[in-house]
Amino acid sequence: MSVFFRWGIFGIIGAAALIYAYNASKRMAEKHSRDPAAVAATDQRGNDVAPTSLEETGTAPTAAPVPATAPHCEAELEVAKRALEARRQSEPIDRLLRIQEIAFEEPPRRQRLEKVATRWYELEGDDPIPEALRIAVITDCVRFSPAP
Repeated sequence: MSVFFRWGIFGIIGAAALIYAYNASKRMAEKHSRDPAAVAATDQRGNDVAPTSLEETGTAPTAAPVPATAPHCEAELEVAKRALEARRQSEPIDRLLRIQEIAFEEPPRRQRLEKVATRWYELEGDDPIPEALRIAVITDCVRFSPAP
């Protein structure tokens, strides 16, 4: 009887590992599909535009250099992104305020992060483009939130 018990436990653990691997691969595929470099480009009217390669244009793409920011400003940017995502998914704001990035901070820092989350959660209109979001959050961070 103990041999069957051991193999049963082994089977349950093996099945759980397979389910975990399957779900992890789905999440990786979702992240990859959201990657802006992997999806087709669209113009301002929303029409699909065929991506051009370096050989066709003859020039390298010019991207604006991303300025180095302080870690506390990057944390505020992450909270703002999570707030916009929670708003898109119609999650309640109290659930947003309990996320790890906010809940495990010291009280003054937690209050600042709660203010950032509330501001971006209650934003009216469409979501800003990622570059505009980054600029707005980093500007506010530098202006109102001194380095810890």
